[in-house]
Amino acid sequence: MSAEEATTSTSAPIIGPAPSTVTQDERTKQLLEDLEKIPLFMTHLPDSDEPNLAVEALKSLASDEPPLEVATNLKTEGNDCFKRGKFTEAAQYYTKALEYDHDDKSLKVSLLINRAAANLELQNYGMVLHDCADALRIRPNTVKALFRSVKACIALEKFEEATECCKWGLSIEPDNKELAALQLQVDQAIARHERRIKEREERKRQKDLIREQIKQAIEIRSDLVFDTSSDKKKRTEDEDLAVVSYPWENDSARQVELDQHTGHLLWPVFFLYPESKESDFVEKFDESLTLRDMLQEVLAEPPHWDDRQRPKYTLDNVDTYFLSRPVGGFDEDERLVKVSMDARLGIILNNEKYVIRDGIPSFVVLPRNDPFTTQFIDRYRKLRQTQEAASKRTSN
Repeated sequence: MSAEEATTSTSAPIIGPAPSTVTQDERTKQLLEDLEKIPLFMTHLPDSDEPNLAVEALKSLASDEPPLEVATNLKTEGNDCFKRGKFTEAAQYYTKALEYDHDDKSLKVSLLINRAAANLELQNYGMVLHDCADALRIRPNTVKALFRSVKACIALEKFEEATECCKWGLSIEPDNKELAALQLQVDQAIARHERRIKEREERKRQKDLIREQIKQAIEIRSDLVFDTSSDKKKRTEDEDLAVVSYPWENDSARQVELDQHTGHLLWPVFFLYPESKESDFVEKFDESLTLRDMLQEVLAEPPHWDDRQRPKYTLDNVDTYFLSRPVGGFDEDERLVKVSMDARLGIILNNEKYVIRDGIPSFVVLPRNDPFTTQFIDRYRKLRQTQEAASKRTSN
């Protein structure tokens, strides 16, 4: 074979390894994965429960680090969490760091005021004050502790303490603009708080005045009878003390009112329809109006539960009654009393048989010439006859 043939032959073998098809990025990734398997280069501990002697050795090595160094590293982790808005995690890191015993007072103070900052964001104001107090016991001139104490005190409406902390901080750093601005916030908060107190006191004064006016108006109507058999008590809006209510008051917002212009009482009133087990509520029924006046509005349209085509509950086809039961009486003592629709509310309520319960008068509305009405009236008639017969037997 000539030299020329040897150099041009296509069947000559290739000397050395074949070229690799793996890219540089893939090789780098594989190298990092291999390093991760070596405990010394691990960036995180494996999740496996199987014991790994090398990993346990590294843990032991870490636990042998000086407490000051561990606490400092934990503080750094906490600071990173705080910057990312992870305040709960930040507080946990600071708490863990405070568990390590060392003599660096500056680090302890820094951890305490940093945890206070995290808890301030979390609105854990009591914890803020606790940590700031601990920091000030170590270093009384720690302005940041005073600054955060002021913020927590404002949130808790501890304005006297907030003012004292501001004065303390400004005595240390008279030119501290943040503390000066915070002092202004305290003054504004105090002004708002005092304004709210005055407004609350004025509302209470007005409320008490109206109650007294209603009391006087009812006392003038001396024939009104209220069921006072139960010892009713209520809590006032602004005080935590239980007070005995007047007999015309109740625990709901449905209360008798006084028209300041006319001097008339405006009663909350129920109209009851026992046949359908329905009712209508009139919030302010002027005592000078008649039952007809009010029912003319209430029954202006057939009720939704009545027959729309042939309604029974119309103004010219109903009668009105009230249920009379003596104060302290029982269900069997109850009587059905018919009352004219042309009678004024004030006159009806002054009837000796009418007893106002829970401060809300009520009236029964029944259709005329109706089977249900007949049965309803008969029930109370029989009840009365039974009671009368029992009374006769007792007297004999």
